[in-house]
Amino acid sequence: MLRANMVNEAEEVCGKFTREGVLPMENLNEMQCMWFQTECALAYQRLEKWGDALKKCHEVDRHFSEIIEDQFDFHTYCMRKMTLRAYVGLLRLEDVLRRHPFYFKAAKCAVEVYIRLYDKPLKTEQQIEEIDTENLPPSELKKLRNKQRKARKKAELESAQAAQAQVKKEHRNKSRQQQNADGDPEAPQLDELIPDKLARPEDPLEKAIEFLKPLQSLAKDCIETHLLAFEIYYRKNKLLLMLQSLKRAQRIDANDPALHSAVVRFRDVLSKADDIHPNVKTVLDKGTDCLFRGKTAIELNNMFLNDNSSSIRHVLEAAKIMCQLEPEKREAAINLVTGFDMQQITLEECTRVFNSLNNGDFGDADCVAEYKKKCSRQFPYAFIFKNIQTLSYLQSLAENHMESSVIQSHECSQTSPTPMAQAATQQHEQSTSELK
Repeated sequence: MLRANMVNEAEEVCGKFTREGVLPMENLNEMQCMWFQTECALAYQRLEKWGDALKKCHEVDRHFSEIIEDQFDFHTYCMRKMTLRAYVGLLRLEDVLRRHPFYFKAAKCAVEVYIRLYDKPLKTEQQIEEIDTENLPPSELKKLRNKQRKARKKAELESAQAAQAQVKKEHRNKSRQQQNADGDPEAPQLDELIPDKLARPEDPLEKAIEFLKPLQSLAKDCIETHLLAFEIYYRKNKLLLMLQSLKRAQRIDANDPALHSAVVRFRDVLSKADDIHPNVKTVLDKGTDCLFRGKTAIELNNMFLNDNSSSIRHVLEAAKIMCQLEPEKREAAINLVTGFDMQQITLEECTRVFNSLNNGDFGDADCVAEYKKKCSRQFPYAFIFKNIQTLSYLQSLAENHMESSVIQSHECSQTSPTPMAQAATQQHEQSTSELK
């Protein structure tokens, strides 16, 4: 359900197994149910609910911090019981705790969301209200003001409800701190995770680096770690750190399509940079020999496209780079990805191409609707390629099917006996005949 972006429905199902009187999300957070939280974060990311996605990522990060802090309570116990071998193993586990897949998923999601918020920051309420109302007629202006007033009231009500929901959690945190008399009184207080506040950070890239640092030391064998690092330093214009990330990624997979995109963009940045320090330029010239091989950005992209013309993932990245470096070839780039043989493409790859077209990586492409129909014919059961009317119709069919199934099962239970009841009846008749 979570992978189908049905977060509310999944929460209702989990509510049947959590403690009564507590919201399911809060109870799952208390129990450190990280598989649920990571899937929630990814679902919110797909739904573009950036604040909710970051909230789940920060909750997972706090779980790992709490696990490390809780192990201090075992120190005196292990010293008293002399279980030194197990204790040393525990300490070594703490050193690599954030190597766990749950942390990697949450950190990767958080970094991607922060990069998205840096590229396209969300508007504040004041900016949203500052709309050009000069050309609006009085009737439309009045409707707009009423709509804004209702939206403010709704936001105030939701914030009040959220504040009430956090009261119990704050009391539990305070009582937990007071119970430990030997605790550090100077321990920092954790900030409340408010989605609206998380979605509007002052410095998104610095927040992303906080999640990136553990990955660089503990997940350095994963190419996604270094590609995320490049995306951050690319936006901060840190040339040497960009080069470091690319060389580390190249050692893992030199033919990765995302790495090619990063290398070409780095080559384009260096070709346009003028005020590079001589010492930095010397290091860059020496370190980029194996990356550029004496080619320009356009030559690198054309060579990569010719060598990997049978892979849609490679063709997609090369087409996006072509559209950026050579805007006059935008139509040719779009034809490369939309004209790919549909028999050789998977649902995941097709979804990636559709999202790239829909998100404007190729500009205002007019072929999005046509490509969506093409994908729908190839993958008729994929919801992402269906329109709103079809989705609502399928949802109503599913609800009616569930209701009819419940009614039929109820009628069958009343009219026809169950196999257990039939067996009991036969046994009773047999015992009666024996007595006679």
